[in-house]
Amino acid sequence: MASKLTTLAKQKSSDEIQTMSKDSLKWLKSKISDLGNPATVRSSINREEFRQKNNFGLGGLYFFYYSPIGKNDLPYYDKFPLVLVLEKYSDGILGLNLHYLPLQYRLAFLGKLMDFAVLDRKDDIKKMRVTYEILGASKRFKEFRPCLKKYLYGQIQSKILAIQPNEWDIASYLPIHMFAKAQPATVWQESLDQIRK
Repeated sequence: MASKLTTLAKQKSSDEIQTMSKDSLKWLKSKISDLGNPATVRSSINREEFRQKNNFGLGGLYFFYYSPIGKNDLPYYDKFPLVLVLEKYSDGILGLNLHYLPLQYRLAFLGKLMDFAVLDRKDDIKKMRVTYEILGASKRFKEFRPCLKKYLYGQIQSKILAIQPNEWDIASYLPIHMFAKAQPATVWQESLDQIRK
C-alpha cells in the first residue's frame, strides 16, 4: 500500500500543482488535516521498497530512523530525521534536519535553498548543490543553524529512505517528526532562539 507521501505526491501532480509554489503550500495545508496517525505515516514510508537505499547522495533529501551516541546526555533528538545531505564522510554525513524548524519555517527555508537547485532539461529539480560554507557565510540562510547535524552511519536504524525532489515540499510539511525527550514546541522555540541570535 502506498504511503501518504506517495499518495499526496500523485495527487499534487494530477492537480498540476508546481513543487515549492505558493499554490503548493496552500494545497498542502488543506491536505495535512486528513493525514491521520503520524506513526502510521512514518511506518508506511519506511515500507516502500522503491525508497530504500543503501547510501546517501549529496544534495538529496532522506528520511531514516536514528539513535544517536550519547542520547542519554542530549536534551532531545529526532528519531526520524528528514535530512538534506551537505557532506559525506567515511563514518557519516553532515546535513540539515528540517524537522528542527516549525512547519511554516521549513517550506520557507527550503524555498530559499532552491537557489542552489540543480535542474534537468525540463527544469525539474534533481538535487541541491549547497555547502556548509555557503550557508555559514550568509545571513540569509540563518535557519540552517538549528538544523545542522552530523549523523553516523553506525547509528542509523533503518534503510535510508529517499525523497524524490517533486515530494520535497510534501515531506518537509508532514508533521511526522519524532522528537525524544522534549515536546516539538520546546525544540522549535529553541531553534527560533538560535535563528534570531
